[in-house]
Amino acid sequence: MIQRRLITLALLFTFASAGVAAQKISRQTIVSEGKKRTYYIYVPEKLKSASQVPLVVLLHGSNHVGLSLAEKWDDLAEKEGVIIVAPDSTDSSQWSIPRDGPAFLHELVESIKSKYPINPKRVYLFGHSAGAIFALLMSLYEPEYFAATAIHAGALSEGSTLAIDLAKRKVPIQIQVGTVDAYFPLNVVRATRDALNSNGFSVQLVEIRGHDHWYYDLAPKINQTAWEFLKTFELPGEPHYEEHKFQSESRASRKAVEQYNLGLSRQRAGDLTGAIEAYTRAIELDKTYADVYNNRGVAYMAQKDYTAAVADFTRSIELAPSDAAYNNRANIYFSQQKIEEAIADFTAGLKIKASVEAYVNRGVAYERTNRDTLALADYEAAIRLNPNFGRGYVLRGLILLKHGGQDVDAWKDLNKGFQLDPSLHEEFDPMIKQLRPSE
Repeated sequence: MIQRRLITLALLFTFASAGVAAQKISRQTIVSEGKKRTYYIYVPEKLKSASQVPLVVLLHGSNHVGLSLAEKWDDLAEKEGVIIVAPDSTDSSQWSIPRDGPAFLHELVESIKSKYPINPKRVYLFGHSAGAIFALLMSLYEPEYFAATAIHAGALSEGSTLAIDLAKRKVPIQIQVGTVDAYFPLNVVRATRDALNSNGFSVQLVEIRGHDHWYYDLAPKINQTAWEFLKTFELPGEPHYEEHKFQSESRASRKAVEQYNLGLSRQRAGDLTGAIEAYTRAIELDKTYADVYNNRGVAYMAQKDYTAAVADFTRSIELAPSDAAYNNRANIYFSQQKIEEAIADFTAGLKIKASVEAYVNRGVAYERTNRDTLALADYEAAIRLNPNFGRGYVLRGLILLKHGGQDVDAWKDLNKGFQLDPSLHEEFDPMIKQLRPSE
């Protein structure tokens, strides 16, 4: 029942109630991390307030601003009933992680959602040149937030391909490129396609014969091709934004991050020894890298070296307290029957960030010490956070069943939990039979 998690990832490189007002391209600002950021937005005249519409986030090329793409997309947006938003990068010559995303793009999209009837499962990325590279990276960082990505004239660098392993969903991607693009030669773009496809993606490559790097003259055709691809996809479930932590960009830190990402890739592939070696090299390069200690601790825990794991989680907490490190250390304390220490750590983690896992795990710990009222409150908190979390319903149902007198409510919870997650039967059916042998 107790779950553990990895921290991912460190890589360098007024809703209108009566109707949505149509507008020309509008220049607006948003404050992100204390800084005012500019973006351009176009809302079609034909937009109906009663219907949810797609949103396309446009990422401009080097030495341009968002308007350079917005003014090439507005006619198509009007015809197709699509809202477009085109932010400026912090430095117009490039897009940079983490200054320009993922957090900034997430804040921008959520702000647009609060004002207009956006379909949250149909938020797309389009980028040109530097914006194309950044769109690819954002697809890998946030594969469960952006439904699909289309780019013109872009590819992943050799170092960036490490991020491919980290994508939890294989985002649909289309790449358009000119056959005589001097900045992104065909062999480089094809290598990106092949790297993605070899990892389970299905990248559509459109090679435009005789076309070079210049987007703007062919923009109507390029945009139409991109939209015909994008509009066929939507997220399979509700969008999920993954929070990431990033290191400073000193030379030592960049090398530490490379080792961290190598360790994370190995860990996900099941190579725990190789992961620990990479994490250890990262720590040698940057002894203040809290996330590395946490993830090395998870690897040690998987190897059942609990002493080393606790030491790493403790060091991670000392450097930068995180809900993940507290929860991971709590898992070990729980397995060692140090229930009060586990509860204290789950509680500390919840003060940093409320999560379904932490509430459920603390609830299980409370149950272990016969504090069922507190356990029930935690399961209810987990259900409030995620009404589709089957385990929360089953655990709540078991408590109600155990205490009797509430069998109707108990079976309602149990049935709902099993309906949401049928795999829970194997784990919990024996417990139910112990409580109600005749059922």
